[in-house]
Amino acid sequence: MTALDIFTTEFAPNRLGEIFNERIVHSHTVGKDGVHPSLFAQSLDVGLQRISDRARAGSYNFTTFKQKLVLKGPDKAPRQISVATVRDRVALRALTNVLMSVFPDARVPPAHYIVDEVAALIAPLADDYSFIQIDIRNFYPTVRHDQLLRRLRTRIRHKPLLNLIMQAVCTPTSATKESKANTIGIPQGLSISNILSSIYMMRFDEFARSRFAYFRYVDDILIVCPTADAKRNYRLIQRRLAQIGLECHRLEDKTKTKIVPLSRGVDYLGFHLAPKITSVRESSYRRIIDKVMTVMTGVKFNANHAKILTRLNLKITGCIFDGRRMGWMFFFSMTDDLKQLQRLDSFITKTWHRLGMNQFGTPKRFVKAYHEINFNLASSRYIPRFDEYSTDQKIDLIATMMVIDRLVVANWAIERINRKFFQLIRKEVAELEKDITPLS
Repeated sequence: MTALDIFTTEFAPNRLGEIFNERIVHSHTVGKDGVHPSLFAQSLDVGLQRISDRARAGSYNFTTFKQKLVLKGPDKAPRQISVATVRDRVALRALTNVLMSVFPDARVPPAHYIVDEVAALIAPLADDYSFIQIDIRNFYPTVRHDQLLRRLRTRIRHKPLLNLIMQAVCTPTSATKESKANTIGIPQGLSISNILSSIYMMRFDEFARSRFAYFRYVDDILIVCPTADAKRNYRLIQRRLAQIGLECHRLEDKTKTKIVPLSRGVDYLGFHLAPKITSVRESSYRRIIDKVMTVMTGVKFNANHAKILTRLNLKITGCIFDGRRMGWMFFFSMTDDLKQLQRLDSFITKTWHRLGMNQFGTPKRFVKAYHEINFNLASSRYIPRFDEYSTDQKIDLIATMMVIDRLVVANWAIERINRKFFQLIRKEVAELEKDITPLS
């Protein structure tokens, strides 16, 4: 199929409806126009037809994105996240689908795939090899629009499609009514952001892979090469990034840009990677403890102990929902350091006992979840499979999470039970996803 064929298919009203129902209807995110997904759904057919007609006619206009600031830590400027309206989120997801079909080789691989590759590569190596770790400075905000358009044109000729993509990129993000077109950079936080940044980096990635053992996840680059060549290779990468308008932190800046021997290891994508062992990096480990502690100390403010135990168990085991594996242990199941997991289990057991919660049940265990994921996932019932829940199980969960008598929930219409179940699970799953991002 050509880019035009894919564009036409993805922007057909029925396909846009599937996108809305699969991706947006259960969310509560509101853009600058203040329209909630439930309100948009009241005139869904009209709204989807308007998106389809205007996109294909080349007259679609995005609403200014709402600004959301995310703290990155002390002494660091916050990251600006762009929040689109419901209508624009439908259009952006459709555009993302188009780009992933036209540029399948630019899809961002899951982070744990990259970690697995790196771990396998370095396992037999010694300190005659080194890591080069490179952090690109202000990656998304410094992407050049002219170069991005040039890369898009290599496979897309249809002008309305190109214009729609570039209009999304140029739409400003603002906390006020005043705004001006964005002339450089890709807005962060949109469904289209990652695939566009990956398309932008495709030629650079090809160059780097032809010369080194090279890995990249968004703006975090990792290279494994002979120690004797490391500084020369770093300078080469630095020059090539500059050619496409990107700047990496210097080695002297004492940032994440560094050259280190393999035996010392590096923190990358949530892990500490070294030839002898792959472990959860210290900051990620502390984050898990903080999240678990937040759930457990909720007992001081919430008498619903069954809900607290349910949420705690979900943090520990993760779940399978919408056919996807969610949660810490699915991501960190590649660790070799089981002592870390044992310490987590010990911490939870002691804290649960100290809070006087033993009478309400026993929390699940990270070590058990690790073994179930790695050796028994196909038949395991230790990990919740929400896609397979019966109506009775859904009723039980709703009653627990909402502190409602089970008989009351059992009298609801099946549609209401299903709707409320998916709302509750999606909220919890969103928390699980947030727990392991950002990874770097």
